[in-house]
Amino acid sequence: MRFALLADRQDIAVLHTDGVLYNVSALDRDGYVSRFPYPSRLPGNLYSNNTDLLSESAALLDEAESHRFLSKYTVPSDAVILAPVPRPARVLAIGRNYAEHAKEQGANVAEEPIVFLKASQSVIAHREPIVIPPGIGRVDYEAELAVVIGRGGRNIAEADAYPHVAGYTILNDITARDMQKKARSSNLPWFLSKSLDTFCPMGPYLVTPDEIPDPHNLRIMLSVNNVVMQDDTTASMVFKIPTLIAYLSRFFALEPGDVIATGTPSGIGAIVPGDTVSVTITGLGTLTNPVVAG
Repeated sequence: MRFALLADRQDIAVLHTDGVLYNVSALDRDGYVSRFPYPSRLPGNLYSNNTDLLSESAALLDEAESHRFLSKYTVPSDAVILAPVPRPARVLAIGRNYAEHAKEQGANVAEEPIVFLKASQSVIAHREPIVIPPGIGRVDYEAELAVVIGRGGRNIAEADAYPHVAGYTILNDITARDMQKKARSSNLPWFLSKSLDTFCPMGPYLVTPDEIPDPHNLRIMLSVNNVVMQDDTTASMVFKIPTLIAYLSRFFALEPGDVIATGTPSGIGAIVPGDTVSVTITGLGTLTNPVVAG
């Protein structure tokens, strides 16, 4: 199931099989399928109690469809959609997790995952602008598959990793590249270059694992002004998702709502004000953001 979080009342919407987005929180408020205590209006419910959310949403949609009033709850095409996790406790990003990307950066493939953080306030949603401040130098796009944790844990075994996943979404790891290079040259962290306001577009949906049977068989593409700049598959990841979950949970407990950005393929490049950047991943939709000057 594909869930979206609406800005209006933080309602939960579902992209139905007919390709239309329906407001299931509004369905619940109006008293349909009252036997279910639907967890509406809480963004945390997009990634916790995931099984209940799936069954309850399906029941609401089926009830509305059977009584022919589902269209009443259609979400307008211009509705504002928030990021699936608007303010995650942590955005845990993985560097150089595609061999060809490491090569284009003049670096070797790492022997273990390279982990860095992006600030939670850098998260923006589908269609929100990426704002480039003056004097910041080159700014790059980086298309990534993001994993949202639904069930926390410590010392999670690789074999047990997938039940901890609430779902998948698209993330664009916008990077102030000149700032990053300067930090690297001084052996300093990358945090600032990755964490400027608006530098973490995410969305538009949280897609549950039942829709993505193999997250390492997804095509990931990024275009700037409709010109394809990145095109690869998630099969090219060096460290797969179970490995990342196991590795991270060795050092600290993962918590519901944590976001793991799994790295970007080769083909990174600059964006400038006036550009429009779009990331498409099989089964997850398309994340599009305009680029503006700050």
